[in-house]
Amino acid sequence: MKKIIIYISILSLITSCELTDVLDNDPPNNLVAENVVQNETDAKALLNGVYTTITSRTNALYYMYTELIPSAMVGSMSQTGGGSINGQFSVNDVLYDNFYVRDLWLVFYKVIDASNNSIVLTSQLTEDQISASVKEEIIGEAHFLRAMATFDALRYFGQFFDSSSNLGVILRTEPSNFVTRNKKRSTVEETYAQILSDIEVALEKAPDYSVSYRGSKTAAKALKAKVLLYQGKYAEAAAVADEVITDGFVSLEPTFEAAFSNGLNSSEMILMTYRDENSDSEDNNRKRFYFGRVASGWFTDLIEGDPRQALTYSGSSVLKTNNTEAFRPTYFMRLAEMYLIKAEGLAFSGASLEDSSAPLNIIRNRATIGDSPATTMEELKDDIFNEITRELAFENGSEWFAAIRFNKIMTLKPTVTSSNQYILPIPEEEINGNGSITLADQNPGYE
Repeated sequence: MKKIIIYISILSLITSCELTDVLDNDPPNNLVAENVVQNETDAKALLNGVYTTITSRTNALYYMYTELIPSAMVGSMSQTGGGSINGQFSVNDVLYDNFYVRDLWLVFYKVIDASNNSIVLTSQLTEDQISASVKEEIIGEAHFLRAMATFDALRYFGQFFDSSSNLGVILRTEPSNFVTRNKKRSTVEETYAQILSDIEVALEKAPDYSVSYRGSKTAAKALKAKVLLYQGKYAEAAAVADEVITDGFVSLEPTFEAAFSNGLNSSEMILMTYRDENSDSEDNNRKRFYFGRVASGWFTDLIEGDPRQALTYSGSSVLKTNNTEAFRPTYFMRLAEMYLIKAEGLAFSGASLEDSSAPLNIIRNRATIGDSPATTMEELKDDIFNEITRELAFENGSEWFAAIRFNKIMTLKPTVTSSNQYILPIPEEEINGNGSITLADQNPGYE
């Protein structure tokens, strides 16, 4: 008989109405579903709890391991940390009972469940309990966060690279409880459809862009461009990325260094974690416990001599995402990525060499390396991949997923010999605790 595991309770969501408090305080322990959201203040606090799930020390696997795990798997880092379990990622031989895999799955679904609670309970508030505009923005922002976490779950645990595959992830669009717990895997196509549906709600209801550490219409549009790219809808991805570029809510910093040194005030950050001198504490920011283990090999060969190298790593230590002066944030999306998505989308959709290279050259010239020398489309595609690696290294798995999209991973990383290794196993705990999936639903290669 399968055991039932409820992974998240609404009681863990409320921390405070203010984001700084959300980052620092523990939730009260006397809340129940009937009184947890009674007004606008409660609804805002509930939404803040979703961000807490991403940034808190106890859920370090979201903000930290979405950097470390893909970097180890692609070989830009030598390992994620000490011990044989961590070492499984660097040799691309991950076992189904790896507890970091379990916790990564768990934290994605914690964010999804927290978002679901925010959507449902905020929707139930009446007009005398919350203003219509705030209610709409909270619901839109929660849909964006659910879309982001579902997309990340798909990228790590579903065959995101094959839209015809049955191996998507478990779609959860209502709070998880004993009634809703058992649910089967959806197809990849169904998963993408749900993600895009949530994005459309966010585009309609989420607030306009104002700060880099909250969901917004701009963040939703940037995520849409990214999702379309992964689907292979290249022309659409390029068009949406161009909208983000031209909308004017964010703009490129004049230099690569300024993009990161300006921290929360960087003009090109679309979504990043909130970090300041208070939240970057030994207790709260687990990045203090890793120093980055940059691997020698294809990655260092590619970036060596590039002006961005000195700002990306030093020796074997990562600098960009572990920069103490910027309080060690995690970068989920920034405008430079939109230029590269536009270039990739155009190159793979049959656009001209000139048009496809134009957005790429904007990023190259900011880095002071000049226009792409490519004279053929294949050369240009190589340049786009190389630029993704140099510009976005250690940011949210960019180089790992690009290596898969550009069909380069097996060349760059000889320990990757099968597409089965592109994704991680469904954790044993999920199979045991979900009555609608069995061992037969496990990802190939992990049976």
